Order: sequence, then C-alpha cells, then structure tokens
Amino acid sequence: MNFFGFSHQYTLASTGLKRDVDKVYYSRGEATSKMYNLCSKYGLHIVKIYDDKHCKTYICNNGVRFYIHRM
Repeated sequence: MNFFGFSHQYTLASTGLKRDVDKVYYSRGEATSKMYNLCSKYGLHIVKIYDDKHCKTYICNNGVRFYIHRM
C-alpha cells in the first residue's frame, strides 16, 4: 500500500478484438478475470503467454492479443 491508500493499478488492453477493452483495474486478478470472460464470450483460446515482471501478454489462437500492465 502506498501513501495514497491504494496499491498498484492494472490496465487491460487488446489488439485484434473488435471490442475496445481498455480499462483500469485495482488488481491483476480482476483484469485477468475480465480477460478470461472475454475469451469465453468470443470463443478464444490462449496459446502463448509472455510474462515480464510487471506486464503480461496473452496470445490467442486467432491472433488476438491481450495485455495486462501494472501501472
């Protein structure tokens, strides 16, 4: 927790999806949950994950990419 009273925030963004999903979440779990909900809704399957310390990139079977970044 920092001195503003909250910890990190996380952004969820995507490329290749017709729907705009840019949004800020207060936990990585919330952002990840929303991403999996979108995958389920559009029939996407994650085939590869790039895991940097603060950023994750999820690549789906049809080329759609999701990005979760810590701010």
